[in-house]
Amino acid sequence: MNSHSQNTGFQFDSHQQYQLDAINAVVDLFDGQPKDADKIAIALRGSVASREGELDLGIEQVIGAIGNNLVLDEDTILANLQTVQDRNGLEVSGKLVDGKLDFDIEMETGTGKTYVYLRTVFELAKKYGFTKFIILVPSVAIREGVNTSIRLMCEHFRSLYPAQPFDANVYRGDKAEEVQAFATATNVQILVMTIDAIRSDKNKNEKKNARIIHRPYDKLNGLRPLDYLKGTHPVVIMDEPQNMESLLSQSAVGDFDPVFTLRYSATHKQRRNLVYRLDPVDAHDLGLVKQIVVAEVAQHGADVAPYVKLLEVKDTKAAKLELACRKADGSIARRSKKVKPHQELSDVTGNPAYAGWRINALSIAAFGEPASIELTPNGNLLHEGESLGGATGAIYKEMIRETVREHLRKEAMLHPKGIKVLSLFFVDKVASFLGDGVNNEDANGEFTKWFDEVFREERSKSDVYQKLLPQDPGELRRAYFSQLKMRGGTTFVDSSGTTVKDDDAYKLIMQDKQRLLDGDEPVRFIFSHSALREGWDNPNVFQICTLREMGADTERRQTLGRGLRLPVAKTVKGYERVSDRSVAQLTVVANESYAAFAQNLQAEYREAGVAIGQVRPNEFAKLMKRDPHGAMTDDMLGFKMSSAIFKHLENAGFIKDGKTTSMFLPDAAGFSLHLPAEFRPYETDIIHCILNAGIEKYVKPVSARAKRKFNKELYASPDFERLWSAISQKTTYRVTVKHPMLVETCIKAIKAEPKIQPLRIDVTRAGVRVLRGGTQGLELGARTVDLKGSYDLPDIIGELQQGTSLTRKTLVDILIGSGRLDEFIANPNDFMAMVRRCVEGELQRVIVEGVQYEKIGGSIYELRELQADGLAEKDFFKEHLYRVEHPEKTDFDYVVFDGGPDSPERKFAEFLDHREDIRLFMKLPPRFQIDTPVGPYNPDWAIIKSEEGEDRIYMVRETKSTMDEQKRRPSENAKIKSAEAHFREIGIEYAVSVPEQWNI
Repeated sequence: MNSHSQNTGFQFDSHQQYQLDAINAVVDLFDGQPKDADKIAIALRGSVASREGELDLGIEQVIGAIGNNLVLDEDTILANLQTVQDRNGLEVSGKLVDGKLDFDIEMETGTGKTYVYLRTVFELAKKYGFTKFIILVPSVAIREGVNTSIRLMCEHFRSLYPAQPFDANVYRGDKAEEVQAFATATNVQILVMTIDAIRSDKNKNEKKNARIIHRPYDKLNGLRPLDYLKGTHPVVIMDEPQNMESLLSQSAVGDFDPVFTLRYSATHKQRRNLVYRLDPVDAHDLGLVKQIVVAEVAQHGADVAPYVKLLEVKDTKAAKLELACRKADGSIARRSKKVKPHQELSDVTGNPAYAGWRINALSIAAFGEPASIELTPNGNLLHEGESLGGATGAIYKEMIRETVREHLRKEAMLHPKGIKVLSLFFVDKVASFLGDGVNNEDANGEFTKWFDEVFREERSKSDVYQKLLPQDPGELRRAYFSQLKMRGGTTFVDSSGTTVKDDDAYKLIMQDKQRLLDGDEPVRFIFSHSALREGWDNPNVFQICTLREMGADTERRQTLGRGLRLPVAKTVKGYERVSDRSVAQLTVVANESYAAFAQNLQAEYREAGVAIGQVRPNEFAKLMKRDPHGAMTDDMLGFKMSSAIFKHLENAGFIKDGKTTSMFLPDAAGFSLHLPAEFRPYETDIIHCILNAGIEKYVKPVSARAKRKFNKELYASPDFERLWSAISQKTTYRVTVKHPMLVETCIKAIKAEPKIQPLRIDVTRAGVRVLRGGTQGLELGARTVDLKGSYDLPDIIGELQQGTSLTRKTLVDILIGSGRLDEFIANPNDFMAMVRRCVEGELQRVIVEGVQYEKIGGSIYELRELQADGLAEKDFFKEHLYRVEHPEKTDFDYVVFDGGPDSPERKFAEFLDHREDIRLFMKLPPRFQIDTPVGPYNPDWAIIKSEEGEDRIYMVRETKSTMDEQKRRPSENAKIKSAEAHFREIGIEYAVSVPEQWNI
């Protein structure tokens, strides 16, 4: 089925930087690959043929395939791989794994993996002319999901890449002849297929048992469908490759003879050549998932009820138990203990609640029966993994209450924003929900009764709640279990999450996901028993309550995964993602303390190979690099330099196993990391990274949350209305570029670049390979052929015009003035990439210097929008709030600031709060944005100051840590220069404020 337009109501953002980084990581692997590689190959193969006679025809020529032709040598690709890895903070490979062009892209669930690899297709086509792509998936369900995604995104991609027409189809064995169109088409072709469509046991030679793709086909001139696909040397994109790791599957991928393979997953089992990683730590830091908040409903005086969990029995001498042990400070914590038969548990734990409790008998696993223990005094029998005691019914009921209370609060807060709120309950067993009932309607289990009772009580506390959710509790809750069968008419079978029966529930969730997002659908509370497999997630889950003991080693992480995606709001444009951290929060209602939950979650991540909440070797890779003069650049340190810093910190004793030691005392007078000279300029940034690496950043207690009180009278005051009218005036800008200056600076930048390595092109009967370095010649046996005239040079002026929008005359002047055109002839693609990079960099600088703003009608951000935003309830965290001592001077009783307690924003807020001549100040909202040539800019502060002789002065200020432009990013300086021109045009005083010079 060819892709076509369909209005889905979902919006796609083409400017997500992390997605662009993932795309560029793949595209840059082939830096130096000529876009017209086929023309080079044809021309040079022709040269060989004219000297040595006709070349043998390959399958490509026989079927007329238009395929992908990669002409870079492996050394060049390896060098590109190393550059990409270092840039992305990844360990740099010394060689290609297994010598193959297999590349891994690791992206956390919910971050747009499918969008990334589909857009990568178009970027590879645009830059290098690759046109044939096969997307390989492990199952029919995923195949249909990918096909749906293509259908939903096709218009988006057509608007982004109008010069790249494409067809997308699903391979079907009953229409295998359609591969001919795929092979011979000149435009971009995307073919989606399952691994089973090609996977075949090569030991079975019977044609009748072979997959259709391996059988000769009359409609294909006696050739196999595979021959047509193989003849194109497709780019193979593997979605969820960890499910296609068998030897048979790997062999099947090789049958395509792919030009290279791209493997996309959140959980790679076997690693190849990793080019990009977006793990849970990165996803949180970039604000791509919800902030986790833990609401603990722990039992106080926890030694009143014994708790025992059987972990394992290896022999008959002792059992490994989890018990509630008393610590030295008198508190109770669960600990793993080895206990012998008849040993008093009260002695083992120091907890008198276990008085009289002992292991009476134990047995190891045998004859299909699991290991078990018998406990006295009550004769309780526990099998491995089972527990006794712990949370009581009273605690579970209180957990339900906390979840309902939080849900209703969020419902009132987010309903005006078009965001529907969902809550998930994970129950200990199905009977706890269904009781004697058989479905949602007649369910009467203990949890169901408690929920209905608690919901009515909590709803009655607010007229707003009653208006928002007037329905009977039974209409608002649903349980997603398998279709259970009764045994003997009374007993239900608990679903374990591993049977076919469970799939019924998962399919229901997936099929109804969009309906669950609709506010008109009453269901808001979902109960489940086995909801830990793929598929159980919804972006608008805001509360998760675990009405059972946390068991498996990965249960916390898997549980969180059901609600970490950013929420969506229903708008006039359709469903749109909401990344605002005051909204995007997932509250976990747990029957363990915040500290225990955070510690156990961290351990689960560590077991999965994710170093969350600790300092990592790549911790400093994304710090901005400084040039030899100390000026900050827009380039990052990369993995090699980060790893060197990490090793120094370890060797100097500041960190051990990723944790800080007692030697790390950054607040102590005269403290220093004693860094090597090349890293000393980064010391402050390195200390900040270390301080910011704790688990507390990812998981916060609900007690750390706070609300702000809105001073609505301020926005209605004449003073504020005049301020807002003055600072929010709209402008438009134009750019005047001084031609001679631009040409001069571009020539200077190009001349400063390192020499471009010439290409050596090897042509054999097998094909063409392009290598960097060596002589400008082509070796055919003992003969050397001059490259000049061997193939047409690309249109460098046209390519640069498309990338920079400069006139042909300007570009000609720059190229001739550089004096380096001989390098273009020797290596066209690398030379063009270098020139384009230099021109774009200088153009950005010259554009900002030549920007001129002009006042026009309208407002950047209407006052009524600001007032509506102020009234909206939001959640913030106390660590980023400054409590105002003179609340009449600003719009909220707390000011939100970026960074830690010593950040410039925090200090500036306190400074303004206590200055008597400051009549009014406010932190400008994120939506207050000024257009600049380098992107939108959101200034920090608006201020009214009283000064002798003047009633009021209107000011806008930007807080930074330094006045030294060399210590700020070039992009930051460019936006500040543009803002100066904008505010000068509308008559507002604008300046940068730093702790040493507030400029007020």
